[in-house]
Amino acid sequence: MGAVIGFALAQGWILLVAIIIGVAIAFLGVLLVRSSLSKLPFHEILRWGFLIMLPFAIVGSLAAWPTFRTLSAFRLLYLGLCFGTVTWLLLKPRFSLGLEVGGLLTFLASWAVWTLGSLTWAADKLAGVKYFIFLAMMVSLSIGMVLTVNGVRTVRILVLILLLTFLTAIGIGLVEIATDFRLPTSGLVGRVERVQWAATSFFHNQNDFATYIALWLPFLLAVALFTRRVPAVSAAVVCSLLSVVCLVYTGSRTNLLALALAIPSLLLVIAFRRGMSIKWQQVVGVIILCGIALVTYLGISGSLRVLALPEIGVQHWRFDTLSSEIAAGTGSGGNRIKLIANGLTALRNSYLLGVGPGNAEYHLQRMPGTEVAYNLHNWWMEVLLNGGIFVFAGYVLFYAALLYALFQVAVKAQDEILSYAGVSLFAALVGYIFGALSPSSAIHFTPMWIHFGLGLAVINLHRKRDTGAQA
Repeated sequence: MGAVIGFALAQGWILLVAIIIGVAIAFLGVLLVRSSLSKLPFHEILRWGFLIMLPFAIVGSLAAWPTFRTLSAFRLLYLGLCFGTVTWLLLKPRFSLGLEVGGLLTFLASWAVWTLGSLTWAADKLAGVKYFIFLAMMVSLSIGMVLTVNGVRTVRILVLILLLTFLTAIGIGLVEIATDFRLPTSGLVGRVERVQWAATSFFHNQNDFATYIALWLPFLLAVALFTRRVPAVSAAVVCSLLSVVCLVYTGSRTNLLALALAIPSLLLVIAFRRGMSIKWQQVVGVIILCGIALVTYLGISGSLRVLALPEIGVQHWRFDTLSSEIAAGTGSGGNRIKLIANGLTALRNSYLLGVGPGNAEYHLQRMPGTEVAYNLHNWWMEVLLNGGIFVFAGYVLFYAALLYALFQVAVKAQDEILSYAGVSLFAALVGYIFGALSPSSAIHFTPMWIHFGLGLAVINLHRKRDTGAQA
């Protein structure tokens, strides 16, 4: 039975592509029926095409040609939207962007420009060009979200689309846990039996899946803080618990730390939220947050037998081994210290300008102690080593400004959906301070860039409303 389910889901990318393309065709069909083609605003087609593209950005190579996975639906849609946008700009040279986050967007654009210039001293030009292309795509993805999200209704639709994508990922993770099923893009396919306990869902490895969970779980946890509707709160609690089960089955300690930061961040917002008094949903919200934290602890310690986490999985959650690993220079802790030390050495050798885009691994592979394990698994260090001290300082300021602005939205926004998105994004990105230490590389980790883009879009809308109110 498990094999049958596995086979059916292994072909699930076909169904996913068919469903989303079908929805897109149906939506456009409805528009065309209601209005002639000549009256259909071209920018609206681009806007909805962008929203439809985002789930494909998350599933990545899963929705791709089976024998040529670089040809993914996301990349095809991205190229189509780029072509359409350029065409629209040529046809309509005069337009108003109405941006209130120009400074933050300027940094992202400057980062891409610096990366292009730093190719001149990159040792591995091919890796540098590939890295620059990824950065340009992801930066444009984030900027595109600010331009696409033009109202609260769009925020509501976008959050719903992305939450449904997240819940689909959780469902696939649960099937992995319950059966021997793997999607064809999983890096655990064909691996030894002792690693088969973990879940990967859409992603290549369990660390990326864990980071994705840590980024989106706050959206579920925050539901109880904004509504008294029992069905909505019940659904959020159930989905949160199922998400925790999947997180437990990733063995990602850094994302446990991310969750440990995200939950207090939600509580912090409750304390500072303008005009908020102690209400039923706040009490229930605190109870739920504490309950999720307790269930997570019991799960990783192997005390909650309903999770049935095997002993080898429990061992992955042990923090007491980190100090011994670092002292011995072995294991995850020891390797990370070596990578950081060698990375800083390479940075000094580059006169703090960085080794060039995508060249961190090139240098680490040639340094003692990191010849084999040369992948940083540290986005902060990756930004510093590849981009240099100037890009790193800019990124830290960008991140801090993003968090501050989201906190302002969370505690001041009068619109419920803006406040909900602000609270959830603030908690998620606070947690991502640790979560960024998990993915092998975040340059093409689309959930991070989508969070950046959604955060910037929410801030932009909130500031525009404030400006309009003051006028």
